[in-house]
Amino acid sequence: MPGTRTIRWTLLAVLALLAAACSDGGNGTPDPQPQPQAGLLRFSDCSDLSGYLKQTRDAEAGLFGSFDMAWETANEVMTPEADSGASAADDGAEREYTSTNVQEAGVDEADFVKSDGDFLYLVTGGHLLIFDAWPAGQTGELARRELEGDPFALFVEGDVAAVLSRVWDLEGLDAGFVPQSWEVVKLSLFDLSDRSAPTLLRESYLEGSYADARLVEGRLHLVLTTGVHSYGAMGMATDDVTVAQPGGEGGTSSGTSVPAALAVGMDDSFPSYLDKVYVGGGAVPRVDLLCACENVYRPAEENGSGFLTLLTLNLDNPQGELESVSLLGNSGIVYASTDSLYVAAANNDVWLWWPVAEGESKKPRSTTTLHRFVLGSEPAYAGSGQVPGWVLNQFSLSEHEGVLRVATTEPAWVTGSGPENRVFALGHEGEALKELGRLEGIGKPGESIFAVRFLGSRGFVVTFERIDPLYALDLSDPTAPKVAGELEVPGFSTYLHPLGEERLIAVGRDPENNSLKLSLFDVADLADSKELDSLLVGAGSYSDAEYDHHAFTYYSPAGVLALPVTAWGQASGPEFYGGWDVFAGLHLYDVDPQAGFSLRGTVDHAEFFRDDAKGGWYSPEAVRRSLFIGEEGAGDFLYSVSRRGLKVTELADLSSDVAKAELPAEDLWWIYPMMEIDGEPAVSE
Repeated sequence: MPGTRTIRWTLLAVLALLAAACSDGGNGTPDPQPQPQAGLLRFSDCSDLSGYLKQTRDAEAGLFGSFDMAWETANEVMTPEADSGASAADDGAEREYTSTNVQEAGVDEADFVKSDGDFLYLVTGGHLLIFDAWPAGQTGELARRELEGDPFALFVEGDVAAVLSRVWDLEGLDAGFVPQSWEVVKLSLFDLSDRSAPTLLRESYLEGSYADARLVEGRLHLVLTTGVHSYGAMGMATDDVTVAQPGGEGGTSSGTSVPAALAVGMDDSFPSYLDKVYVGGGAVPRVDLLCACENVYRPAEENGSGFLTLLTLNLDNPQGELESVSLLGNSGIVYASTDSLYVAAANNDVWLWWPVAEGESKKPRSTTTLHRFVLGSEPAYAGSGQVPGWVLNQFSLSEHEGVLRVATTEPAWVTGSGPENRVFALGHEGEALKELGRLEGIGKPGESIFAVRFLGSRGFVVTFERIDPLYALDLSDPTAPKVAGELEVPGFSTYLHPLGEERLIAVGRDPENNSLKLSLFDVADLADSKELDSLLVGAGSYSDAEYDHHAFTYYSPAGVLALPVTAWGQASGPEFYGGWDVFAGLHLYDVDPQAGFSLRGTVDHAEFFRDDAKGGWYSPEAVRRSLFIGEEGAGDFLYSVSRRGLKVTELADLSSDVAKAELPAEDLWWIYPMMEIDGEPAVSE
């Protein structure tokens, strides 16, 4: 146990170890890598869990005290297509529409805009908004509900909307809910049977920070991370509240009215939640542990003292029980298939130094611990594994035919030479993720992974230092993954999107020209990939889609790509960049699988945030999302959303809007200049 070990390091000794780690003793020989123990162990009861938490917090405090400065010093040297479309029509006509661009088909991802082909649902400016979206020319607001805190994402399943918000102001919440952190994630559930009057069904205040969420087969899977702090709870509430007792059947309340932290027999460090289910116009507040003690797991090797909790709720029964499972350790990147949810927890914090403190290694080791959960009506822990290096984002993971593929980069300051890029194939073996095969040495010396996409038995990896190699991987044999082909092109890609089976659209940058770059790759033959076309949007241009795939929208019925673009220096028209103006809107591209990209036109939201008669404004508010709805005989329509406005434009004629609406928005004071023109503000609201 961590509490039985004493950490005695002086700063001088730590820096000496760091120097040795970076130089590898001059011979590049790595330390022996012990076999990782990645499996999780289950706690027997709350007393067992409470004791472990105290010991782990003590160990973590020692690591912070001894290695904080060394960590800062180390940081200085660190230099098949998911179809988001569907059909919706009640009049016999086939209606096509897009919603959120997702990684895996059948696995919806949280976002602030959703569409079902009939309605648009948005959370923006502190409100839930519902728009009647069809017919397109009659698009109009149906409902507006003010929301508590900072609403940032939602899901819509049938007639239920699940809205996620961050809440920091905890005053006024029911007594007995005593979170140790100021941040709480609020889950609000609404009945949408009448879209013009959504009815509140439930409010759940969940202690912790939002990590990620998925919706699979009507079930919401929400991942939270909650830190464990040595100073205990930040709240001081002591009033009575109905509190569920641990071990009660199904987690239901016993009706006992006692202070929350005492009722569960835990110290203040264990996360809890406040639940309000509305029946008959009212609700009785209920406080419970975020996860029952016997559903909490810990790693065999310590890698953090926080809680990572997976909560599941069937939206077909929105007032039913919240099921949960927790593990102790670092938070991480979340990936989900239709069957499993994985958390990839990197040791990229103070726990990186644990092997050094334990005398197991002369230098820190960068590792990612992977935890698998089986998705169902109740989430269940199913096994863990560990790989060297750190993952880039959710696209660095993918499950195919029961095999998890993971792409990692081990940074140069850890290896002592250059970055090490690898792809691993892991299989399920009991409660373990066992390595089946690996591919090492991906990329040229000095290159790190910038983009990954796994598609069935194929994989594509982009590395970058000065050029952009696209590596095509043959993963058909998990025990022997291999590089099938390599293509070098200028610049680099950060997002790869499949266009059918034989094409990839890449979004990235050309550093030489400081431009957003689009590429179309032919990947029909893995051994001979080709760049069919590339397009530089212009100097000073960038897009949210470079780092947020939800901003990327491809509408397959028309073969059109909608991409948010902000471009400084545009003087007159989307392809002239020479003045001191700026374009902030959407670029629409026709995508021909053989010929590539051609600009169809642009949609500008400037009218929502500036007065064109005045200049001197500082920063634009970009278009954040785009969606399409189309129907044979009625046409295809683009719905573009910025922070302050919604526009509806016919795809056949982008020159005029068929509908528009202003959206509620809180003023961002840092957007606008501290200046006046002719005695008036430089930007009019």
